[in-house]
This record gives sequence, C-alpha cells and structure tokens, in this order.
Amino acid sequence: MTIDLVVAGKLAIDELSFEGIPYPPVLGGSAAHVALSAATVGAKVAIVSSVGEDFPAHFLDVLDTKGIDLTGVVKRKGKSSHFWANFAPGGTMSNYRLHFGVGNRLSLRQLSRLSKAAKAVHLGILPPHMQRKILNRVHTEGKLLSMTTIFHQAQTLRDKILPQLPLLDMLFLNAKEAVFLTRKSDVADAIQALGSFVPLVIVTHGRKGVMVNQKGRIHLIPSYPTQEVDATGAGDSFAGAFLANYLNTGSITLAARWGNAAGALNVRQVGSNALQKATREDLEILIHESS
Repeated sequence: MTIDLVVAGKLAIDELSFEGIPYPPVLGGSAAHVALSAATVGAKVAIVSSVGEDFPAHFLDVLDTKGIDLTGVVKRKGKSSHFWANFAPGGTMSNYRLHFGVGNRLSLRQLSRLSKAAKAVHLGILPPHMQRKILNRVHTEGKLLSMTTIFHQAQTLRDKILPQLPLLDMLFLNAKEAVFLTRKSDVADAIQALGSFVPLVIVTHGRKGVMVNQKGRIHLIPSYPTQEVDATGAGDSFAGAFLANYLNTGSITLAARWGNAAGALNVRQVGSNALQKATREDLEILIHESS
C-alpha cells in the first residue's frame, strides 16, 4: 500500500491548564498534530512512535478512526511522553514542563518498513541524535524529507541541529525558533540564513502569517483570522496540512493556505480536539471564507 506521509515523532499526553484551571488530558505530541492534520486534508498517513503503559487506548482509537496507520507505534514499558502547560489570559503560555518518557525510543525497523512505501518522511520533535539516525537511514531513498523543531531545542541544541539541515528538503519552524537557531535579531534575516541550509524553509509567525524561503525567493502568505483558545500544536498542524497538499499539488502557495486553515482550526479548541473531529470540508470552508 502506498503511503503519502510517514510521521516520526512523539505521541504525548497533554495536561493543560488555563489560568490555573486544569483541563482533562488530551492527545498531543508533534506526531499526533501533524498526522491528524495531514489525514484531514486527505493524505494517507502512518505514524512511527513509542508510547508507554499509561497511554490511553482511546487516544489511539482517535488516530485509527482518522485512517492513520498505527503499525509503527510501539508500546513500551514505562511512561509516555507528557506535556504540562499553563496558559495566562489571552492564550499566552506562562510556564510549561516536558517529560519525554519512552517517546524518544522509536523503532527504526518500523520506520524503514513504512518509509519504503512512502512519498515523504516528516520528523517531529525528537532529540538531534534520533533525527540524525532517521535522516541517515532514509535520505538516500529519494523521499521528500521535512522536519520541525521546538524553541528550547533551537535555543540550546543549535550546534547539533544545524549540521543535519542540509539533508532536508523542507524545514518548518516558528519565528522565535528561527531567530534562536540562526542567532539573528530579525526574522527576515533568520529565514534568509536558513535558506542556505534547506531549499524550502517555512516560518510561521502567528497572526502575521507565514514566510516561505524557496531557494532565496521569499513568499508571504497571510494567516486566517480566528479566535484562539490554545495554540499548542498549531505549527505541527500547519506542517501536516501543508505537506498533504504539497505532495498532491506541488504548489507552495496553495499548500500554505491549507496549512494556515489547519492551524487556525487547531487553535479554536484545546489540544488536538478540533482536528480530531475536523473534515476536509471544514478546512475548505476556512480557505474559501478567507480568499
């Protein structure tokens, strides 16, 4: 069976609080948001990840209901990845805490099996040594390779991340991460600098929209106005929809519109709840309303 996209990354249990009031645990993690978004657009998606004994079975049921291939998800002894965060009024994250658990222990054997039938492989939030292992394994297979990062990695592990960027076809990150990774003071300078490593760099910038550096040519794509409840996973949701559309159309501008729609839809509810229930038609409505 042909797979459009293999997503290698974390499936997590997100425990979020809003102004100190806890919300029930939700399905989270970079792999979940990317896969749910891409599947909503219509891509055939497989996940490679590891979960612990505490991972709720109904979280996997949600992914399965979306038609996502879970044969690469391995259950291991120990705790799953957890993400705790508290949001202040206006949606600003006031503090956060991460526990990686077994989430960094992906099965490279399962990755190799699934990637052989895939058009693209996307690396979610993983430690640089695991990213390197995956890239070394699949970069000669002729797949489109993409990756996302996260702000604390971009800030503290840049010397380990930068050397592997030339193996990528696409890099997804937000404006703060781009500045941290390049040590530039301006987002425009940062995206130009990253373009010397990666042919296609996509920087999400919240309400300011999306900046794309395609081999030195900068595209600006406006975002869609929306009411933000929780921005967790918005960048990963953008990446999933972007990849799903790009693999089908080859259009950067159109792919960015689908990415913006998925990101806008994601932030309307807590965690990945909005994407779990979303349809392709929901995204089409957003794109139509904003065009």
